Amino acid sequence: MSSPLAQPISIPPDQFALEDQLISHPEDSYGDVLFVMPNNNKHASLRQTIPLPSRIWAHSALLSVTYFKPLSRLGEIYSSANDEVVHGVDILPRTSPCNLPYTIVVVSPENDLVVRKLVASCYRPVVIRNLWEKMGGKREMLSALDEGVLSSCNYVKSHDTSAMEGNAVTQQVVHDYTEDSENTTTSSFASFSVQDQLFQGDMTLKIEGEKVSFTLHKFLLDLRVPYFSTMFRSAFSEASKNEHTLSSEYFTPLSLAIVVQYIYLDDAELLFSWKWTDFARYVNSTKCTTDINPPSQDIFDIFVDALISAKFLQLESLEWWITNCLIKIAHGFSCSGAQCARFLPGIAIMGYQNNITELYKPCISWLAKHSNISFLWKRNLLSLPDELKADLVDEVKSRVAVSNVTPLYLRLYNLRKNTETSIFKDDWDQSLVSPLLEYCGDFVSAHFAEPRIVFSAARGIHHKPPSTTYNAIEDLFNLALSKLNKFNATAIWRGADCYAKLITSAPIVDRLNQAVISWFAENWQGLVVMQSNGHSFMSGKTEFIGFNEWPEESLQKLSMQIKVPLSDLKGLGAAAKSFEQRKEKWLERCRIDEVNRLMRRREFLKVREDDNYPFSSVSLSADPFVENQ
Repeated sequence: MSSPLAQPISIPPDQFALEDQLISHPEDSYGDVLFVMPNNNKHASLRQTIPLPSRIWAHSALLSVTYFKPLSRLGEIYSSANDEVVHGVDILPRTSPCNLPYTIVVVSPENDLVVRKLVASCYRPVVIRNLWEKMGGKREMLSALDEGVLSSCNYVKSHDTSAMEGNAVTQQVVHDYTEDSENTTTSSFASFSVQDQLFQGDMTLKIEGEKVSFTLHKFLLDLRVPYFSTMFRSAFSEASKNEHTLSSEYFTPLSLAIVVQYIYLDDAELLFSWKWTDFARYVNSTKCTTDINPPSQDIFDIFVDALISAKFLQLESLEWWITNCLIKIAHGFSCSGAQCARFLPGIAIMGYQNNITELYKPCISWLAKHSNISFLWKRNLLSLPDELKADLVDEVKSRVAVSNVTPLYLRLYNLRKNTETSIFKDDWDQSLVSPLLEYCGDFVSAHFAEPRIVFSAARGIHHKPPSTTYNAIEDLFNLALSKLNKFNATAIWRGADCYAKLITSAPIVDRLNQAVISWFAENWQGLVVMQSNGHSFMSGKTEFIGFNEWPEESLQKLSMQIKVPLSDLKGLGAAAKSFEQRKEKWLERCRIDEVNRLMRRREFLKVREDDNYPFSSVSLSADPFVENQ
């Protein structure tokens, strides 16, 4: 049976639509090239109601990846830094939105459509990835392995960039880069930079106390990271600086490297595809198999660091991807294999600490499934916080029914036996095993005569001692007998009678019958008649059934077993019932008599007062009603 959350949670809309962001906020784009379009809309559709923009900001780094010809072929070139007068063009800003000089390209009319298509193609994800390659991002991440930053990695897989989506131009760029990289020595991990100024970033990120730094493009930080987008538009001094130091409380060298790659690649699965052997095969499988090597246990530390960094930078899409990746590692909460037993507690803890309900709630729900107790309740489960352990116990209790309470008790009994020699015996017993065994005992004692409980226990009794199943059923009977009282006495007696009919020669059944008969022989007089209120055991309200509600045949059998005359059992009930009725009638008559006496007393005093007798002269002894009393 698969889990209801076997599929990953839905991911929010893609946030990498750079072209849409530029069109929506052209004045906020951190561009360094301004295309001044011709004053005509000949390429606009007749149905188009929104006029085409007359000025478009672009980024030289992306233009250099997609357009290999000089910009002068598109129109006349001007520089904002030289205070040149651009003829035929309205007033232009002196600086770009990033407060830097920029290049002005007055596009010729015949290149209007070419420029619009060129700018639109610049902001596809494949172009951003090619820019990452041009910056030497792949080489720098590989060199990070040698410097020990990614010491937890044990295998490196290079990305097949030639398979990326793109046209012939972008593929040629990748091909040229591959040829150049063969003759280029690996640059220092201290920064991502190459000799070409266009590919060198303009914003350096550092971590306090660390030597690692990353030089990125400011316009991508602005468009991709809400944290930096807000900072760049603030009035603080950091908005104009080209270097920013991040707190080591929220960032590690590896988590920052993951964030940097995600900003450029926009594909989080590529971030981890080169870290562990068979990682991609493992997360895409549906269950644990012996032919796939599981990821390292350190994966959770890496995910936690990456999640903390993503939350700090408000990268919602990366947060959601990490959540989905953990769900895949848990095989969609539908696998009970050995590797899932290792990973599930860590996933639950991570989701609980970071308040990700999509992680820890289905994880606890899957762990609480009764059939998974034998497979998933391993030592790692003890690492759960006390709150999650309590939620796990409550979830297991909520699923208890007459059809599964006996198998559940058998699993818990076996778990207790298996952990008796463990150094964590007390932890198992106090936090998980004992509360559930006690609850099962209470439930069985209240439903002892239910056919499903009787037949499932009878099958266990057929396992001759010293089998574990037989011992578990015996322990369950002893636990139910220890809770025997007037509220469940009827159910236990009827259940014991059913066992005696099904199994005639089992010592455990004989001991059960003897214990029940002994209890009734000592406590039968306390079973007074009270009508059943109809509430079940799970409602939390108490009830017990008196002898007057027993079948005649059962009452005769009990009379013979406890050696009490049947007339006494029935008479006790009838006398008790008659006593209660007479008591209630007597109390009602006393209340009526008291009311009548007070009314007559009031009338007597009123008559005396009308005859001008002083109240003080009236003695209580003169009152005939008092004398009668």
